[in-house]
Amino acid sequence: MLTVAVISGSSLASDPASAPYPLTTCVVSGDKLGAMGKPVILNEQGTEVRFCCRECVESFKQDPAKYLAKLKTSTSNP
Repeated sequence: MLTVAVISGSSLASDPASAPYPLTTCVVSGDKLGAMGKPVILNEQGTEVRFCCRECVESFKQDPAKYLAKLKTSTSNP
């Protein structure tokens, strides 16, 4: 079962000491996070991934490695 959460703004309820999320856009569509309402958050293999909408979560599930690599690249090249 897929578990997603919707958050407000850029705050994280889990670990306040964690690094800020590295992207301001959806890892799937490239749309600005928050442009379509509150971002949807998925924890995939211990990595937080944020999406602009639930439809992007479905696209992500088709090839998660592709999008996780994109997210990893953004965190290693600030």
